[in-house]
Amino acid sequence: MTDLLWPAWLDDVWAKSPVEDGEPGESLALHTWQVLQRLSELVVLRPDLPQVVGFPGLWEALFWACWLHDFGKATRGFQAFLREGPRWAHRHEVLSLAFIDWLGETIGTEEAVWVAAGIVFHHRDAVEIAMRYLGPGEAHAEVLESMADDVEDLVLVGLWRWLHECYPSWIQSLSLHSTVRQPVLLPLEKAVGVFRRNAAASIRSRLLDLRRWERQLTAPKNLVMAALALRGHMTISDHTASAHAGAVPGMPLVKPDDLMARWGLSEASIYPHQRACLHAKGSAILVAPTGSGKTEAALLWACTQAKDGKLPRLFYTLPYQASMNAMYNRLQKTFPGCVGLEHSRSVLALYRRLLEDNYDRREAARLARWEKNLARLHYYPVRVLSPYQMLKGPYRIKGYEALLTDFFGGAFVFDEVHAYEANRMAAILATVKYLRDHFGARFFVMSATLPGLLRARLASALGPAHVIEAAPEVFAAFQRHRLIIREGELFEERWLDQVAHEVLEGRSVLVCCNTVKRAQKACGELERRLAGRPEVILLHGRFNGRDRLRKEKVVQDASGAGSSARRPVVVVATQVVEVSLDIDLDVMYSDPAPLEALIQRFGRINRRRRREWAPVNVFTEPVDRQQIYAADLVRRSLEVLKENDGKLIDEGMITAWLDRIYADDAAARWTREYDEAYDNFMAACLETLRPFDASEELEEMFYQAFDSIEVLPACLESEYQQHMSAGEPLEAAQLLVPITWRRYCTLRQQGLVEEEKRGPVRVVDVPYTTEMGLLVDMTS
Repeated sequence: MTDLLWPAWLDDVWAKSPVEDGEPGESLALHTWQVLQRLSELVVLRPDLPQVVGFPGLWEALFWACWLHDFGKATRGFQAFLREGPRWAHRHEVLSLAFIDWLGETIGTEEAVWVAAGIVFHHRDAVEIAMRYLGPGEAHAEVLESMADDVEDLVLVGLWRWLHECYPSWIQSLSLHSTVRQPVLLPLEKAVGVFRRNAAASIRSRLLDLRRWERQLTAPKNLVMAALALRGHMTISDHTASAHAGAVPGMPLVKPDDLMARWGLSEASIYPHQRACLHAKGSAILVAPTGSGKTEAALLWACTQAKDGKLPRLFYTLPYQASMNAMYNRLQKTFPGCVGLEHSRSVLALYRRLLEDNYDRREAARLARWEKNLARLHYYPVRVLSPYQMLKGPYRIKGYEALLTDFFGGAFVFDEVHAYEANRMAAILATVKYLRDHFGARFFVMSATLPGLLRARLASALGPAHVIEAAPEVFAAFQRHRLIIREGELFEERWLDQVAHEVLEGRSVLVCCNTVKRAQKACGELERRLAGRPEVILLHGRFNGRDRLRKEKVVQDASGAGSSARRPVVVVATQVVEVSLDIDLDVMYSDPAPLEALIQRFGRINRRRRREWAPVNVFTEPVDRQQIYAADLVRRSLEVLKENDGKLIDEGMITAWLDRIYADDAAARWTREYDEAYDNFMAACLETLRPFDASEELEEMFYQAFDSIEVLPACLESEYQQHMSAGEPLEAAQLLVPITWRRYCTLRQQGLVEEEKRGPVRVVDVPYTTEMGLLVDMTS
């Protein structure tokens, strides 16, 4: 700041309390400068945004809103509060509205409303502000007058000098001279006089104007997009400045040739479908076999979306936490230090990763929380998340404007798109269409399996899009599985004996079960037969974080695609294995399931094509009574598979197989579920989307529909409390087990939730073991 004019006369007017005893607080001027710095970086990130949202004055309105947003903290009462005095009883951002008058003719009447909205709503929603300061009677006027009277004359003069003397230097230093016009401020004496005489009336007038303006915001018009961007940029700028996150990094996209060089590839050596993605401007759909470089294709596509070498953000979405964690590690190698991870347990994933890098527990916990916080602040230019995190925007969960703002102009990759049920797919694709129509977002959707039903919905959501399919010879090259249909079911003695024989012969075996209860039973049966030689590892979704990590590491060491210590092992797993670990086993035995699920299970076998082909065994029973999949889809899948029994699976034919399965009644049911969910989501969320209006009702709907809940088995409560008492909350959090909201409600109805323990963790009286996980089915 050597060439920056600085209001040293205001250094004792603080915006933040001291971080440590005996130290001064952060000055109002310093905090404001940092907020403006963050805003200027966002302007560079999306320079054309004002034109996109139809409000050319957006950046200028945000500039003055950011500069004035905390002026209300200059009162005696608030300054005393920052110095360990009593809490100030008012909202500082409401008082800050009075200082808009000082801008005089700098901004017009309409733009002043936007500046006021940026200021007064940067912490609280419109309803709360109106309830506190727009009620009838003289009491509210007296409150506003008392707030204004609490600012000393000397401080008023100092604030005016700051604006008057520093704005040319600050605008120039922030490279905003072409964005922000030179202000025409009121003269000092007039400015002080206006504040003393009119502050309360001016605040009330602006609040009334804002209420009328805010009520006019209806979706889906450009006005709504501009208002979302206004609050979103205010929130991001203010919060990243308060967190001292530092400069917001730009998207670290490199030239495609440089990116391929990092992978040891060239345009001449990559697959044709990857080359097509490299040259696809705009949204695209890729259908290609597992292991044929879809992730690389997605990143090459992202490079192509950059305008003038710039791309605001890259969002890489996946359906499951394990696959998100793996992708985060992978993208960190390509974009070191620029990748954020966002899911409900990401802080634990980051913590465990740091522990593996030999950080001690305390430092690992600190850094994991910091990385999680930066991701929540929309700091990282590359982010790995689930589509459900995206849906927090339409569901108007607190902070949603900042989340949606970060989507403007972004590039989105949807991986493993096959994994979503019809009702969830409807909400996701409705959001995709909304972001495409109003946010200028582009999308890359990829999958090994894409039935016609889904393709049609994707076409509607994406609009004009490139459809890229791997060449027939690529699919032919990936014929690595021989299909074998086994009559009966896994728990017949002959099949359990055969699985045990396979592994004793030196092969690694994957056993896939459709339910946790069946997986636990299969594990017990195989352990009894093998007596520990070799080991049997159980994987499902009801292990706590600590045990899940330990088990995944054992599996990776024994059968990971790149492991140097491979050995025979039996992995007994539920659907979690379909899209999580990068493992490469020799043979599979699976419960029957819909074809798209089976294809993903097959992908864990002979993944790196170490041999010409590997057997994938599918049982014909049980088809129904498991309440996991629709029985007719399982039956239809078996019919198609039986026609190909004993043959190598041609992945190029899978889409045609899926179209046969999803036909007639199955197609009608899927379409009905999708259309009903789509219409409900549009009515509840997208058609009512507006800024300054977080919804507790929609938030509850979101968490019940899309999020799991974590519980603590009663047998681990003592260990949990020991970690908490030792100041190790992340170690304690690793003991929690995720279950669905529906399962939790069932346990509560059965009296297995210890309701008297109303602390931050939910304790359930359900057995848990390190090897078997939560034995919830044994209690019903």
